This record gives sequence, structure tokens and C-alpha cells, in this order.
Amino acid sequence: MVSYLRLSTPCYLHSYWLFNSISKVVFESGCDCISLSGGIDTSVIAAIAASIGLKPKAYITIYKDGLPKDITYAEHVSRSLGLKLKYVFLDRIKAQRIAEKVVNCVGEEQLRSHSDGGCVELRNDVVFYSTLEEAFRDGCSCVLLGSGGDELFAGYKFMLGLSRTELEETIEKMVRGRFPELQIARCIGVKVIAPLLDERVITTALKIPVDCLRSPQLQGKEVLRLILEDLGLWEVALRPKTPAEEGCGTKSMCTSPYDEDCLYVV
Repeated sequence: MVSYLRLSTPCYLHSYWLFNSISKVVFESGCDCISLSGGIDTSVIAAIAASIGLKPKAYITIYKDGLPKDITYAEHVSRSLGLKLKYVFLDRIKAQRIAEKVVNCVGEEQLRSHSDGGCVELRNDVVFYSTLEEAFRDGCSCVLLGSGGDELFAGYKFMLGLSRTELEETIEKMVRGRFPELQIARCIGVKVIAPLLDERVITTALKIPVDCLRSPQLQGKEVLRLILEDLGLWEVALRPKTPAEEGCGTKSMCTSPYDEDCLYVV
């Protein structure tokens, strides 16, 4: 059952309210670093941070044995916002070592509970672990994350086929779910803030009508794209959605049955 009433007001107003809500969380966080993939979620947070005078150091992990797709976008965002971008490179051997750390952190049983044996989560978690570990080594006091964007703003492919009520119920359920990167941060000992998972942002987002989340062109996160457009990051606002493991190149680490029917959308 849906517990929030979504307001039938213009999308630009919702983008304005959402911008203000995220801005408060980012400003109060005091974070001096950010995990920047160049995707919609992290770019929104980076752009909002820059718009309120903050310049967090940005980190991106790249798997050298894969085909990373995020580099161009991350570089564009960092240049446009005046952020220093640090690359964290992984080869197959280093990725395997980090994968072992991930298993020790989140638990083999948890990984194997997935229908694909944990392949997709492992590919994503290796990226998070590598990025957060590097930020911790560099002495970052706090790292901003884009966690929750897909869940809160209809960023998954299957969400496009849901009815309005089904989508609203799914979002409310998923945004209260498990986010492995938060667990990984605790294992490493680095403080992280995920603005999109802050209760104030969630409350604002759950009032946004479905039409401001998914478009007739079959893409999600419409309200976040509006924010990016307003802040001048048109290239990112229009980019196709790339799963984390494809963006950094770790998709080649293992094979998942989900690879043929990707769960993510624009």
C-alpha cells in the first residue's frame, strides 16, 4: 500500500523542491570527497555541491581489463564543475584481491542469495570498495555517494512496465532496502553520506508524480535530468543509463544471466 500522496504539480517545481532538499543534506554533510561515476545520480550530487560553493575531490574506479564507459562523462562533469578527479585503476589481479575483501565484508551467503550467484553485486561492490578504500587512504573525512537514485527515481528497466500504483509501491519498498556500499564503507572505516537516501530527500521524492520520474521515451529519472539541465550539464542529462559494472568495466569479471536483459535503463 502506498503511504505517500504524490502531488500533481509541474515537474519543474518538483525539481526545484528536490534541488533544495538535496542541497541541505550536501551542505550539512561537510563531505570533502565524492564518488563520481559521471552517471545521473552522482553528477546531480556533484553539481549541487558545486552550486552551493563546495568542491569535493572526485574519485572514479576504472577496470583496465574491461571496456569502461564512464570516463568521458566523469571527466566532463569534473571539468565543468572545477572538481579534481582521481582515477583508481584496477587490473584483474587487484580486482580479485578486492573481491575477496568484498566477500569478507558483505558475506558469501549474502552474495549467493542472489539468483545469479552474486555476480552482478560483486562486480558493483568491487567498484565501491576500490573507490572508498582509496578515498579512505587519502584521508577523506566524508564521501558523498549517489546511492538510491535507481530505486527512488525509477532507474530500473522493469519499472517502465509497472502501473502507477505498482511503481509507487515498488519505489517505497526498494528505497528501504539493502545498499551494499553502505556496509562496505563501514568495513573500510570511511564515513559516507548518501543524500538521496536521507529521509528529507526521500520524503520530497515520494511526493513526485510518476510522470516526472519516467518519460514517454522510456527513460527514468526525469526529475534528476531536469536538475542537471538547469545546472548546465546537458550531456549527462541526456546520457543513456550505464550499470556501474559496465561504466567502470568490471562486467567482464564474471557472467550473469542478467547480462542479456539488462536491469537498468536510461
